[in-house]
Amino acid sequence: MPLPDDADDKWIYKPHTAAKHEVLQKYLHPWTNKLTSYNKSAHQPNKVRVVDCFAGRGNYTKAEGTDPLNLEFVDSPTEYPGSPQLILDRLTDRSNQYDTAECVFIEANKNNYQTLDETIQQTTGYDSQISVDCKHGKFQNKVLNVVESTDGSDCPTFFFIDPFGFKSLDYDVITEIGSTPQFEFLITFMSRDMNRFLESEDHENALNGVFGHNHWRDEIETYDPTNWEPLVEYYTEQLEENGPKETFEYKITEPETTQTVYYLVFGTNHPNGLKTMREVMSYCGTGKFAYAPKQPEYDREQARLFGGGTKDFLLDRFGEYIITFDKLVETCTEERRYADATESDYRDALRELEEEGKVDIQRITSENTGIQGSDLIDFHDSDKFGG
Repeated sequence: MPLPDDADDKWIYKPHTAAKHEVLQKYLHPWTNKLTSYNKSAHQPNKVRVVDCFAGRGNYTKAEGTDPLNLEFVDSPTEYPGSPQLILDRLTDRSNQYDTAECVFIEANKNNYQTLDETIQQTTGYDSQISVDCKHGKFQNKVLNVVESTDGSDCPTFFFIDPFGFKSLDYDVITEIGSTPQFEFLITFMSRDMNRFLESEDHENALNGVFGHNHWRDEIETYDPTNWEPLVEYYTEQLEENGPKETFEYKITEPETTQTVYYLVFGTNHPNGLKTMREVMSYCGTGKFAYAPKQPEYDREQARLFGGGTKDFLLDRFGEYIITFDKLVETCTEERRYADATESDYRDALRELEEEGKVDIQRITSENTGIQGSDLIDFHDSDKFGG
């Protein structure tokens, strides 16, 4: 018999929760930086919005195997705060960059909502420019009101979609969010639960709702109950058909085993969003786009695909081009999403290639030995500059 959503045993702060919050915490900084800069350059109201679609109660009962969430600015009445307080804390840290920020916290369970509302009312320290709206109701209903009332035109909006289980991941709702300009999302994709109920007739409708149709089984040809990657890869492909242009996934495992708990699935319509989240995820947990402490292959210190591999890729891929550094990184991000190389790695590789005489760099944005922005990289097969 499954526990109800307001059961205390469901609200224990565990290592995989901390890993999830680390990604959210680290992404909100660059997200706010970039989107407020965009607001200013587009001469539109400098406002941002974050929607926590399954906000819970903002209050964990205890922590097991990890420390409670650390807040820098916000003072919460509970020893174990949740994602709503994290969001308020991170937006407060960047309050000098926007005129106003909206936080919408949605919770369907009545008891959880009451605790959430009381907890947020007693939470202090967040900036006065931030408005808070706690909403009681189902995610599917409340979030569509946000989507339909703004159509993405009033301000950039980030949706944190972190449900218990998978029944609430309505494909039509998720793709409506994902296809809206200026909207991004981060979803907890509960692959372990889905695998558990994959053959259950009682869960057939819920699974069909996640994938958007009832013939998904026939299309996941390589799926294996011991390997869940095809399941999440198929899900992201389905999302990209009608939702966001770009998706990215991050695996989270149990800290003491190699068992996957769930994936975080990111969706965006802008290449820069993909690049930023990829950079964030590459430095969270153990690196290599996974929180997998007991898997050496996911240890960034032990398995870093930098060096010859990255340099060879750059030479092979761009051998006939002159290309800006920004465009090079954007292309590498798209084509090597899960290779363990970040923007700084590509910069270091290009610097080595320049020293070896294999590329010429015309510095436009940077000076001296820097490489960034509109700097032009000539891979020598082109005769436009650098000979």
